[in-house]
Amino acid sequence: MPVNGLNQLFISNENTDSQNSKNSDTTNLNNYKEDNKEQEDGEYSISIKILQKPEIARKVEPEAKEYDLTNNYLTLTTREVISKEDVVKDSRNKTARELAEKVSENQKLNSLKEIRLMEQIKEHKVQKGDSLWTIAREHNINIDTLIGANDINDMNRIKPGEVIKILPVKGIIYKIGPGENLSIIADKFEISIKRVIDSNQIADPERVYPGKMLILPGAKPEFGYRDRLEKLFIKPINARISSYFGRRWGRMHEGLDYATNIGTQVRAAGDGKVVYSGWARGYGQTIIIEHQKGLRTLYGHNSKLLVGSGEWVSRGELISKSGNTGTPTGPNMHFEVQVNGRPTNPLSYLR
Repeated sequence: MPVNGLNQLFISNENTDSQNSKNSDTTNLNNYKEDNKEQEDGEYSISIKILQKPEIARKVEPEAKEYDLTNNYLTLTTREVISKEDVVKDSRNKTARELAEKVSENQKLNSLKEIRLMEQIKEHKVQKGDSLWTIAREHNINIDTLIGANDINDMNRIKPGEVIKILPVKGIIYKIGPGENLSIIADKFEISIKRVIDSNQIADPERVYPGKMLILPGAKPEFGYRDRLEKLFIKPINARISSYFGRRWGRMHEGLDYATNIGTQVRAAGDGKVVYSGWARGYGQTIIIEHQKGLRTLYGHNSKLLVGSGEWVSRGELISKSGNTGTPTGPNMHFEVQVNGRPTNPLSYLR
């Protein structure tokens, strides 16, 4: 009975056979129940077609959306209708037209719920003592939803006065990148393209442009809370931190500086592939390692490089010796963590 993933149901408003005219609607629905008695309980997707004459009934395309309850010819299709129990119950008490109206109303309610999602985004102003965990509990959402809605890179350093977006559903806010379209985005996050369109009130799915912000219900951030727990890096050098991530002397310091003697062993913070080993302006002798999920680590100001580009390294493997090459303020090892090319606070990823 399934056709393209939908269970098709055809109902006639009029029956030319006088023997069946009294019970045509309920009979068809009861037959539907019998035909599907082995299916598991749950929601059913139904297409209802009301015709003047039952003998001209034909299959309805699953994505048909046109319907007019005032006409004799009606096609309804929905993927989110009512439970099997409701279908069976309605079949005893309602005509085909009444059932069609209920399905139509469900479609409208589902669509309205999706359309209003963007309007339901709330804001939480961070107070002293707040953390992502307390905010998530207060608003009954999970950590990944907070991360995905706010592009949070440092889970431990939210500050009083910051504004955190609170989504009305589990999901993320996503900025369309160059070369991306709705199909690519839906596949990337394994969600329905129809839900993306409905949730963002997109009139023309072919005309979306880079930079547009979308809400993606049900999507998870590319690098979520569980990943952050499981993929933490080890400290790359046995030394104290002399300079932290953040603004310093009027400019952004994009990593951590470890003050140490020249020649101290530097180890890979995590498993990955060396994508650069050589001289870099400002950083001196530098190594960059590419890890999973868009993560890279950078090790600068080295005196000696022990691995080359293209080599695979393991967490804790010796890769270089510290130094003062480039433009350091003294002998140290500069360490960065980059997410999709953007420097972020390494302390969020270190054990």
